[in-house]
Amino acid sequence: MLTKSGAKLLDFGLAKVRAVRAAAGKTALPTQTTPLTGEGMILGTLQYMAPEQLVGQESAARTDIFAFGAVVYEMVTGRKAFEGKSQASVIAAILEHDPLPVSSLQPMGPPALDRVIKICLAKDPEDRWQTTRDMLRELQWIADADSKAGFPATVVARRKYRELTAWVLVAIWRWQPPV
Repeated sequence: MLTKSGAKLLDFGLAKVRAVRAAAGKTALPTQTTPLTGEGMILGTLQYMAPEQLVGQESAARTDIFAFGAVVYEMVTGRKAFEGKSQASVIAAILEHDPLPVSSLQPMGPPALDRVIKICLAKDPEDRWQTTRDMLRELQWIADADSKAGFPATVVARRKYRELTAWVLVAIWRWQPPV
């Protein structure tokens, strides 16, 4: 969300209640005593879940990179990266299929962004960006390179919109919530 003071990251997903210790040593929030999830449970928004989450493996930073790629894909194309008529078909799409290239749905988009999204949505976590910092560098390169990064000549006129999108994405990933 963009505000007058800058970009804010809002997450309406799953969250665990954490105890916050007040200066006097008392708990400001109630401590969560029962787990929110059980082993093997799948919780989250299906279209943004990484393959490893769907098969019950441990989530890590690269899991978030997959979700980020799915969100960017949707922002750029106006379509979800993985769709289906049922939950089972969405899961199958995530596990077995790659989404259409962004450039096939948005021909005026930068091919370099297509590459970033493809890496984010790799099925194997080892094939994704190692860290969000690596992805940030690539997004900065796309924003800085203009037409040299593979933008079609007709896109140069729309460069400001693309740059704004890239910088919003950068701001989102750099923002750290207060602890």
